[in-house]
Amino acid sequence: MGKVKIGLLQFFTLTVLFELGTALVVNLGMSAGRDAWMSILIGCLTGLVMFAGYVYLYRKHPDMPFTAYTRKLLGTTVGTPVAVMYIVLYLNLAGRDLRDGSTMLAMATMHNTPLFILSMLMILSGAYVLHKGLEVLTRTSLMFAVIVLLIGVFSLILLILSGSIKLLRLLPVLENGIGPVMDSVVHQNYMFPFGEMICFTMLMPYLSDVKKGPWVIAAGMLISALLLSATMALNISVLGADIVERSPLPLMPTISKISISDFIQRVDIFVVMVLIIGVFFKVSVFFAAALIGISELFNLPYRRMVYPVTLIILFTSMLDARSFTEHLNEGGRLLYTVYPLFMIVIPVILIIVTAIRSYFSAPRPG
Repeated sequence: MGKVKIGLLQFFTLTVLFELGTALVVNLGMSAGRDAWMSILIGCLTGLVMFAGYVYLYRKHPDMPFTAYTRKLLGTTVGTPVAVMYIVLYLNLAGRDLRDGSTMLAMATMHNTPLFILSMLMILSGAYVLHKGLEVLTRTSLMFAVIVLLIGVFSLILLILSGSIKLLRLLPVLENGIGPVMDSVVHQNYMFPFGEMICFTMLMPYLSDVKKGPWVIAAGMLISALLLSATMALNISVLGADIVERSPLPLMPTISKISISDFIQRVDIFVVMVLIIGVFFKVSVFFAAALIGISELFNLPYRRMVYPVTLIILFTSMLDARSFTEHLNEGGRLLYTVYPLFMIVIPVILIIVTAIRSYFSAPRPG
C-alpha cells in the first residue's frame, strides 16, 4: 500500500463504522433478553482487553502488519502458514459479511432482486474504492460517519415525538441474574463485533501517530459499543424483548413505528441506508486486510490483486451456505469455536514470544 499515513480522525470514523457494520441492524445479544444492551457493553470491555494485546504487538513492530511480524516471531516455517491462515480468515469474514448484507437488503426492501446481483454490486463498490487506495476508504468513512450520525439523531427525535418509546419494557434489569448476560458475551458479543478488530492489525502500520493512534481506535470501539447498546435498548423499549428476539432486523420495525400526524411515515429507508453503509465498510476493511496480507506475503502490488480477490470474496459469499438460516447457525458456531484461535490464542502466543525476546535482548546493567 506504499508509504500511506492516515489521520487519527479518519481511523476513528473507520473504526466506528466497521464496528457498527451489520451489528447495528441485527438482534445483537438477544440471548440475554432485555439485558442485551448490558451484554454488548461487557463484550466491548472484553474486546478492549484483546485489542490491548494487539496494540502491544503493534508498538513492538510499528511498521509491520500482523502477517509480517508473525513470520518474524515464529520463523518462516511456522509463520508463513499462520500468515496464510489469517489471509483466508479475512477473506472468509468479508464473504460472510457480504452474504449478511445482501440477504438483509433483500429481506428489507429488494425482495425480487437476485442475491448474486446485490452481492456483486456491494463488493464491486468496495473494490473500486480500494483500487483508489486505503486513504480513499478512510476519507470516505469520514463523510459517511456524519450521514449515519444525522440519520440516528433524526430517527431518535422522530421516535420520541411519535411516543413509541416505553422505557419500562427494559425492566426488570437482570431478572434472570447475570448468567444469561455472560452466556451472550461468551457465545457472541465479545467476538462479534469487537474481536473482529484483529483485522486492524493489518491497517495500524498506516497510522500517522504511533502513540495516539491505538487510543483513538479504542475510543472508536467504545463509542460504537455505546451506540450499539443504546440501539438495542431502543429496539426493546419500542418493540419489547420478545419481538426483538424473533426479528432478524429489529431496527426496521422499530423505525417503522415512526408516525407523526400521518405526515411523516415509512422512514424505513433510513435503516436500509445505514445497512448499506455498514456492510460496505465492514466488507471493505476485511477486504483491505486481506489485500495488505497478500501484498506483503507474496510481494505483489496490491492493486493487481484487487479484482481477483473481489471474485474470491464474491464466490465465498455465494457458496457459504444453502440458506440464510444455515449461514447464521454456522456463523454462531464459528464465533466461539474457530475465531477465538485467531483472535485470542495465536495473538497471546505472539505476545509471549515478543515479551521473552524483549526480556533477553534488553541491555543489562554492568
